[in-house]
Amino acid sequence: MPKSFVSLGCLVILLAMALTLGGCGNSALEQGIRAEKAGNDKDAFASYSAAIGSTFMVSNKRAQAYAGRAGIYILRGELEKALADLDKALDQNAQSEAAYYNRTVLYLLQGKPTLAQGDAKRLIELVPQNPAARRLFDLAQDPPPKFTLPLTWMKANQG
Repeated sequence: MPKSFVSLGCLVILLAMALTLGGCGNSALEQGIRAEKAGNDKDAFASYSAAIGSTFMVSNKRAQAYAGRAGIYILRGELEKALADLDKALDQNAQSEAAYYNRTVLYLLQGKPTLAQGDAKRLIELVPQNPAARRLFDLAQDPPPKFTLPLTWMKANQG
């Protein structure tokens, strides 16, 4: 058998594997989103982590998984881990609305209003008509002396 046929066959097999594995990452991301919406943060965290670890996940979907997992880190009070995930999300997709939203919240929680304002401004540039983004932008412009985050507020406004 000519080498070109063997090489082509291997390429087809590798492509099929890549598509299958990429689908696994997307499935994990979808499971994470569903679990988070259902209030099951433990399963959401595991699913987001699985999506992040998927070899063939496209960058904008991986960014979404990083931003989702970061939101759970924020809720747990693990702000440094959240910041690391949000930075990775923005490395994957510089237009990630969820990453800018969560990082604005994180900076407010850390008492860093200037950084919060920068991310809130970028969020408004990305989604100017989004009411949750507008509320967060307004909050970043005039933050309370000690910002605390009720769980219900974050879940209701994250979009």
